[in-house]
Amino acid sequence: MIDLAAAKLHCRVDHDDDDVSIAAMIAAASDHLASIGVDMEADPVPPAVDHAVLMLVGHFYENREAVTDARTAAVEIGVDRLIQPYREMHL
Repeated sequence: MIDLAAAKLHCRVDHDDDDVSIAAMIAAASDHLASIGVDMEADPVPPAVDHAVLMLVGHFYENREAVTDARTAAVEIGVDRLIQPYREMHL
């Protein structure tokens, strides 16, 4: 599980002003991955899944609004590839 310090390091944040927001982003990223079948309760969480959380938090931190001109395909593809082996299969 990603903690606040790891997320701030990943986002290159060296102040405490955004701690509440970043903590919410960690929760949202973890919740999103759990909602698509990734076991976020695994012990330990696989490093690829932790990195997917960090990538999502970085994306959320840089793009705080629902609408943006930025292209996000690289983030989506990277996260998808990281988590694919850890998703539950639904038939």
